[in-house]
Amino acid sequence: MDWSHKGWDGLGAFDSNERILANDLLGFKGHIVFPTSAFDQVLASKDDQVVIGGVKALNRGMASFCQDDSRMHGVAYIPFHFGEEVALNFLNDAINKNFSVVAIDTIAPVGSKSSTHPDFDPIWKGIQEADMAITLHVGIDNSWDPVPLSFYNNAGSVPQHKEGDAPRDALAYMGISYCAELFLAAMIFDGVFNRFPKLRVGVVELGASWVISWMKHLDQSFRAFRRLQDLSHVKMLPSEYVQNHIKLTPFPGEDIGWILESGAADLLMFATDYPHHEGTDDPISRYERTMNNISEEVKSKFYTQNFKQLLGSHL
Repeated sequence: MDWSHKGWDGLGAFDSNERILANDLLGFKGHIVFPTSAFDQVLASKDDQVVIGGVKALNRGMASFCQDDSRMHGVAYIPFHFGEEVALNFLNDAINKNFSVVAIDTIAPVGSKSSTHPDFDPIWKGIQEADMAITLHVGIDNSWDPVPLSFYNNAGSVPQHKEGDAPRDALAYMGISYCAELFLAAMIFDGVFNRFPKLRVGVVELGASWVISWMKHLDQSFRAFRRLQDLSHVKMLPSEYVQNHIKLTPFPGEDIGWILESGAADLLMFATDYPHHEGTDDPISRYERTMNNISEEVKSKFYTQNFKQLLGSHL
């Protein structure tokens, strides 16, 4: 389980029986499992029917992988870009398969409706009634690399994108949260959280340092534009919707102590990212190094309570 055995080489990376052993060794009582690399395979086709069939297989495989260990909360992918009827069919299938977590795209394809369009309200209503958690994750909709390639026309070369869902380089990492920020702002400004007050969104593997300034940015945007457009369905400050509806997982190496002290004590959730390299060989120690002045109460929120709130009745 050390640094040299990550990705497909990790214990339990693709064998569900091995994964039960890995879960025993790690000692966690509950965690979310993402398909990650399979998104690339499923979404690569240009044929809609192949993609739809691939997503069905993806969700079926995830349900099978997690079915023998109640600690694993597998993610069902719900594509919105085929319209509300297809999305609702996928959601109902996920509910029937006892999924507790769904993943959705952050960016609507060109020509598609926004996820905040009222036509998608039945999907949000269904998720709320089923008490499911919503997740955003790097790479689901190819949004891990939002940097236009023209930035690399700099007398250098475009760094090769390594296999996986991580950014290609330091510049791309600077934009890792960009699509999630826009999606979540739309959920607030377009009134989805107001219409469905029990929705809960986990922002996973998209970093967390950005959330503090982003909340300030949201509130400033609201104040600047509320007299210029109809934002009457925003009943409180946007940052209050963030506190009520959103949780985030940071990367090991981020200054967790500073983020927690700066207003995110109720937002951050611990994550190992096992068995991926991003989780490093010892994420707990890397987080703890920055948490010298953090109280045990706030640490409990980070390691346990905030995740419990995200998973709700399914944990």
